[in-house]
Amino acid sequence: MTRPDHLPAHVPWFPCEPVGDDHAERAPVVFPHTVELGCSAEELFAVFEDPESWPRWAPGIGKVEWTSPTPYGPGTTRTVTFWGGTQVFEVFHTFDPPHRMGFHFVGTTEEIWRSFSERYEVESTGPDSCRLTWTVAYEPIGRFGFLHPVLKPLMRFALGSYMTKLRAYVKAHTAG
Repeated sequence: MTRPDHLPAHVPWFPCEPVGDDHAERAPVVFPHTVELGCSAEELFAVFEDPESWPRWAPGIGKVEWTSPTPYGPGTTRTVTFWGGTQVFEVFHTFDPPHRMGFHFVGTTEEIWRSFSERYEVESTGPDSCRLTWTVAYEPIGRFGFLHPVLKPLMRFALGSYMTKLRAYVKAHTAG
């Protein structure tokens, strides 16, 4: 993918390798997390589609901007800005509410990942409950790649904390 039109010319652009839904099967770093949630699969996808929800349950995310119109589907794009200002540019390769969604980074404003993807698989377990399996897969590069062996346990913990916060968020913000 080329540099996004909405990224100012003075901001660095580091492309990432395009990957698909099978990236987790071959990426050098994979973190799967499963959580039981007290909301329906449809309610969970409403949380995922709400750009205002992400900064509330995903520590480090400052802003989520859908850069494609609804309805979302494969090919949808999104920009995520983290607290320190790093931006990542995502393309969804899977978008099948309320069952699955997956995206990969096409580029970032910091040289951190050669490739990066996330996969969300949702299984309904009752009228007001579901199970989310969230898989993060990536290949680190640059300074992050060099430091990654030391940082990997912290990454696992930080990503796992997202699921704890998501559980609390859906409990407080959904009808289930």
